[in-house]
Amino acid sequence: MSYSVNPSVFKSIFAVPTDIIDKHIRLVNGDQLKVLLWILRNSTDNPDIAEMSKALKMNASDVADYLQYWVLTGILTEDGNQSVPVITQVETPKETKPEIKIPEPISVAPSKPSSKEIIERIEESPEIGHLFNEAQQLLGKTIGYDGQCTLLLLHDHYGLPTEVLFMMIDYCVSIGKSNYAYLEAVGKDWGTREIDTLDKAAEQISILKNANSLWKEFALNAGITNPRPTVKQTEYLRRWSSEWKFGINMIILAYEEMANHTSKLSMAYIDKILMNWHEKGFKKPEDIEKASEEQNSKVKPVQKTGNGNEASYDLDKFKEESLYGELKYERKKKQ
Repeated sequence: MSYSVNPSVFKSIFAVPTDIIDKHIRLVNGDQLKVLLWILRNSTDNPDIAEMSKALKMNASDVADYLQYWVLTGILTEDGNQSVPVITQVETPKETKPEIKIPEPISVAPSKPSSKEIIERIEESPEIGHLFNEAQQLLGKTIGYDGQCTLLLLHDHYGLPTEVLFMMIDYCVSIGKSNYAYLEAVGKDWGTREIDTLDKAAEQISILKNANSLWKEFALNAGITNPRPTVKQTEYLRRWSSEWKFGINMIILAYEEMANHTSKLSMAYIDKILMNWHEKGFKKPEDIEKASEEQNSKVKPVQKTGNGNEASYDLDKFKEESLYGELKYERKKKQ
């Protein structure tokens, strides 16, 4: 089948530089292209961000971010007072580098790459462009600067391959946690624990699903309304169930023990209780009961007075204080 352009559409035309098609069409996403076409069609001088975002049904900050892409590639220029608006967070640092450096040590938070560095990574590695495009499909939304930074951070700094990132994103979307902050938190955890293969990712997702199931039962007993655990709470649940092999009954028992000492939920407190039980080899509530009975049997027996009645005080302590305690003179007060 052949195609031809309807001659009637040439009644009104505008110019599109060939570089856009030759050099950028495979790198940019649809929204980035829409922004540029809108400018070429309407005005390249001091474009109205509010008008553009309304016409294209995009967030104004995303529109400004997409404009910055075209500025950095040289398609658009910034001249005097007619500069293209730039979001502060995507300004190019004074000292740019040809590639993203992994900071040392890993505990030090890496800096965000500039828009220019992101473009350079896309150009030097088609895999990055594929990562961004596939992530957009999984998330169901266009990825702006923040999303690109997050994915590039997890890929380049924390060493997560694209296929592992796809599995991670798909899981996060499935539980309704697709914001970039949550993706970054989960990705950092995976990267730190070297979950960098498909098998490891599948195993981790299985563990996370188990943690979510445990959380529902735990939250129900603890009166917690949050439908899902945080990343930190998930880590606790993972350790309790996967590493220490505790079931929900032991976790609830530890929660009740915590509640006897503090009115505020403390996962760290519960963690210490379960760690103590794990080290002692306790695996089920019956183990706790048995240990408690043995402890009670070692308690000093109740002392009795000479007439066989139970003493309301410690006789040994009383004798010791009577023999060795300091004598004090106190004058009896008159009535």
